[in-house]
Amino acid sequence: ATDLRKSYNGLVGGGSIATPSLVAGIMNAKYVNGMPLARQEREFARYNLNLSTKTMANWIIGCADRYLKLLYDRMKEEFLKSRYIRCDETRIQVIGEPDQKGSTQNWMWVYLTDEYSGSPRMALFDYERTCAGYHPVKFLDGRFHGYLTCDGYQAYHGLDDSITVTGCFTHARRRFDAALTALKKDFTKEQLKETVAYNAMTRIGNLYKVEELIRNKTPEERHEERQKQSRPVVDALFEWLHSMEDSVDRSSLIGDAILYTLNQEPYLRRYLDDGHLSIDNNSAERAIKNFAVGRRNWLFAKSIRGADASAVVYSVTETALQNGLKPYVYLTYVLDQIRQMGSFPKPEELDRLLPWSDDLPDEFRTKNQG
Repeated sequence: ATDLRKSYNGLVGGGSIATPSLVAGIMNAKYVNGMPLARQEREFARYNLNLSTKTMANWIIGCADRYLKLLYDRMKEEFLKSRYIRCDETRIQVIGEPDQKGSTQNWMWVYLTDEYSGSPRMALFDYERTCAGYHPVKFLDGRFHGYLTCDGYQAYHGLDDSITVTGCFTHARRRFDAALTALKKDFTKEQLKETVAYNAMTRIGNLYKVEELIRNKTPEERHEERQKQSRPVVDALFEWLHSMEDSVDRSSLIGDAILYTLNQEPYLRRYLDDGHLSIDNNSAERAIKNFAVGRRNWLFAKSIRGADASAVVYSVTETALQNGLKPYVYLTYVLDQIRQMGSFPKPEELDRLLPWSDDLPDEFRTKNQG
C-alpha cells in the first residue's frame, strides 16, 4: 500500500499530506454525505492508500480548530446581530466525557437565523454535555435580543427577558397526527373525519395553506395577510380547544395533543404579530435531521474535541448548503485561503470567505440556487 505520510507542508504541519482538497473531501464525505471515517478508510485501502481512521480524525480536529473555527466565530458574530433565530437540539454520545457512564447521552444544539429574518442564512452547531437550559443562555451570551422560535422544550423559557420565545405549529400538529393514527385501526375513513384529531389537523393545515401563499411576500405583506386569513383560524382553533380542556382524558393521545397545544398557545400565536417570523421550527429540525442521518452511521464521537470539531464542520457545511454552495469546493477553498492568511487573519479577510459572501467564485454555487 502507498504510505500517505510523505514530507509535505500540509494543513496540519510538516510531514503531512493533508492538502485542502483531501481534508475537504474527507469532511464532505462524513458531514455532508454521512460516510463514517472507517468506511472511508476501507475506500482508500481499495486504491492501496494507507490512511487510517485515527489520522483522518486528527486532521478533522486539527483543521476545525486551526482554520474553520475562525470562520465559525465570524459567523456567530453575524448571527448574534439577527433579531429572528431558531433553535433545536438532539442527542449525541461522546465516549470521552469524564465521569459519565458509557450509555449517557450528550447533546448537540443547533441555532439558525430565520429564513424570513433578512439576515444571512446560517446554522451554528454547539456541542454540550447536557440539555440544560443554561446552554442556550451561554451560547447567546447576553448579546442576542429578539425572537427565538423553538419547540415546547422548557429549557428555552429561562432566557433573558429581551428574548421572546415563539412556538412551532408542526409540533402541535404531530400530536394530533399521533392521536389520529392510533384510531385508524378501529375507525372507517368517514368516521375519522368526525374526530377531534382530524378536525384539529384540518384547521392547522389551513394555516399552512396561507403560509404557502405568502411565502414570497414581504414581511409587511405576510403580516397583513396573516391578520386577514390566519388570525381568525387561530382564534377559532383555540376557542374550540379550550371548550374541551376540562372534559378530555388527559392520559389519552388526544388529551396530550389538546393540552400541549393549549400550553403552547401564547408562543404559537406570536408568529401572527411579525411577518419576519415563521409558523414553525422546521428549518432547525431539517438541520438537526442532517446531523442525525450522519449520527446513525458513525454512532458516536470518541472525544470532546471530536464533538466540538464536528459542531464546527457541520456549521460550515450546513451553512454552505443553505446558501446554495457546493460544500466540497467551498471547504477546499476556505481551508486553502485561511492557511495562506497566517496565524492572525484580519476579520475582513475572513468575512470575504463567509458562505453568503458575494466575493466567492460563482462556480461554487449550485445551478438550482434560488
